[in-house]
Amino acid sequence: MKATDLALSQLLGLVIAPAGSNHLLEMPMTPRLLNHLGTMHAAAQFALAEAASAECLQRHFGRAVGEVFAVVRGVEVKYRKPATGDLLAYGAPDENTRDHLVSELAERGRFSAVIRIDLKDRTGTLTLHAKFDWFIARVPPPTD
Repeated sequence: MKATDLALSQLLGLVIAPAGSNHLLEMPMTPRLLNHLGTMHAAAQFALAEAASAECLQRHFGRAVGEVFAVVRGVEVKYRKPATGDLLAYGAPDENTRDHLVSELAERGRFSAVIRIDLKDRTGTLTLHAKFDWFIARVPPPTD
C-alpha cells in the first residue's frame, strides 16, 4: 500500500511526486488546509511529513525487507516558516537505518528506523523539519 492510498492522504490531496523528482510527495495548498492566519495548517503539514516518512521507508527498503509491520513510535518536529503554497516532501533514512535496517531485520526480526523529512514550498523555503522514529518488525510467514 502506498502512503497516498490512505483515506486521509486522499482527503488532503497528497500525490506521489512526478518521476525523476528529488522529493517524495506533494500536497497542494487548498482553502480547506488553511489555518486562522491563511497559511497551511500545522496538522496538514504533519500529515504530509508522516506520509512521506512511510513512503521513504517503502522506496528505500520495501523490496529488500518484504512484508513488515511498521508503526511510528516517536516524532520530533520543528516548524520553520509559514507555508503559503504547495508543499513538497523530501526524505531520507539516517545513516544507521540506511546501513543496518535490512541486516537487523533478517537477524533479529525487528528494527528501530529513523527517517528525516523536510517540507519545502516550490520556491525552496523550508517550512518543516522532522525526525520520525519507526518500529519495524518482520511479519512471520504463515504456517500451514
